[in-house]
Amino acid sequence: MDQELVQYLDERFNRVDQRFDRVEQRLDGHDRRFEGIDQRFQGIDQRFQGIDRQFQELRGEMNERLEEVKRHTGVLVEGLRHELQLVAEGLAMHIQVQHVQEREYHDRQHQETRVLIRSFYDEFRQQNAQFQQ
Repeated sequence: MDQELVQYLDERFNRVDQRFDRVEQRLDGHDRRFEGIDQRFQGIDQRFQGIDRQFQELRGEMNERLEEVKRHTGVLVEGLRHELQLVAEGLAMHIQVQHVQEREYHDRQHQETRVLIRSFYDEFRQQNAQFQQ
């Protein structure tokens, strides 16, 4: 082979090698950038996992608190039921006592009215008997 051709081909191969080296360097740079991006994504994933754990803890705390509020409300409702029952019984007793008192009062009034009517009737008969004599 001709020396010029060999030299030409060597130069050409050297330029091609240099271009491949530059391309490889650029690809290495891209690889490093992708590795950095991957690391950032891993960091973001870890933060999301932390947030997920916090949400799960918060959900658990909220459920516990909700159950506690339900129990407390149940206790309050039972207490109010008992107090309402006492008020209802007291009212029923008051109404019954009031009824008995009203009944006694009206019975006395009825008796007094009968006594007065009988007294007037007896007096009227006496006057009528005296008048007829």
